[in-house]
Amino acid sequence: MYLKFICYQPTEKAPNSIFIHGNRALGKTEIVKKLFKIWFPTFNYSILNCKIYFQLEDIFEVSLKHLTGKNNKCKNIDEFATMLQIICETNEETRYLIFDNAELLWNFSQTLVPALLNLPQWTGTNLCVILITQVPWEKFRRYPGITEPIQLYFPEYSKSDIIQILEKTCPKDEDIEFYRLFVDYIYSVFFDSCDLIDLFRVIPDLYIKFIQPVNEERVSRNDYSLLFNELNPHIELVLDKLYSQHITPLIENQLPIWSLYLLISAFLASYIPQNLDKHLFSKEHEKQKHSRKRRKKEINALKFNEQFTGPQSSEMERIFAIFQSIYQDSMIPYILLLQQSETFVTSHLFTRTERNNVQLFRCNLSFDYIKQISKNINFDIFRYLDDSFTL
Repeated sequence: MYLKFICYQPTEKAPNSIFIHGNRALGKTEIVKKLFKIWFPTFNYSILNCKIYFQLEDIFEVSLKHLTGKNNKCKNIDEFATMLQIICETNEETRYLIFDNAELLWNFSQTLVPALLNLPQWTGTNLCVILITQVPWEKFRRYPGITEPIQLYFPEYSKSDIIQILEKTCPKDEDIEFYRLFVDYIYSVFFDSCDLIDLFRVIPDLYIKFIQPVNEERVSRNDYSLLFNELNPHIELVLDKLYSQHITPLIENQLPIWSLYLLISAFLASYIPQNLDKHLFSKEHEKQKHSRKRRKKEINALKFNEQFTGPQSSEMERIFAIFQSIYQDSMIPYILLLQQSETFVTSHLFTRTERNNVQLFRCNLSFDYIKQISKNINFDIFRYLDDSFTL
């Protein structure tokens, strides 16, 4: 199925556009990457992960660099089309523009996706645009009349399918029913925050930690509650490591400082009761001063119990209001905040849910990770947490 639409010979005429969609962790991106690496010369295709770029010029210039091996300045779609025409006219081989997490392209401009899909007709060259996304075409296209590409659908796995897949990691000498309970628990904790590939990576080490109290004869195999309680600190460390892997590429691609404040704002919204917002985020609170003695006492006494205090999901309006209170260097346009929030959802740093047709967001980062981010940007997060937990 995939070879029929993607694995053309370099000189063959390909479809103008291909739309690949399906839930996360189904191998969409990896299959495309491997096929192109095997079948096509390096400079015949460009693969961009849209969640690590924040300027429209970056989308154009990085794509051109992949196709030419050279740095090119490109400010708009017209310049991009002209340069692509020059590149494609050097020979008859098809060039491919591949965009992963393509739903984020809409955040750059409402006309960018239609323009990209029309590039082959505009340039009159052997060019193919491939969009990879979790969003089905009916929701992706935003409005009718947009050029419809050839569609490839990766069917998603149900929870039972995933559990069965993960059960294949069961050690040969372990009882499958006992292991299934462990896998089901790991799935419930991790799947909102990571992919199936990540689950395969973390399960072996976590299982060693899970079975360790039994091997040391400290806990019975039937005492699941105690086993899971002992496992939870190790799970938190693994989650922090996964989130670090998700956020590191963003920071390396010059993630703006204000976006780190957005992460902190979402964390505060996730763990601080909403009825304290007026007290904590008003101008009067900004003027409050804490003595060193009181602050040291509060910090030492602070016991941040995530299971007790959260995380809770909040409306984006509340998160933005907190952001405007704690970040005062400049005014950030609302559209940029929305764009960055979508990126954090795609990177699993935020989890998005819906209740009564209202979208809610939850920060997935741990307190320790948020503390490190706060320290890096000289933000005193205890100023807010101290008050909320000592009122």
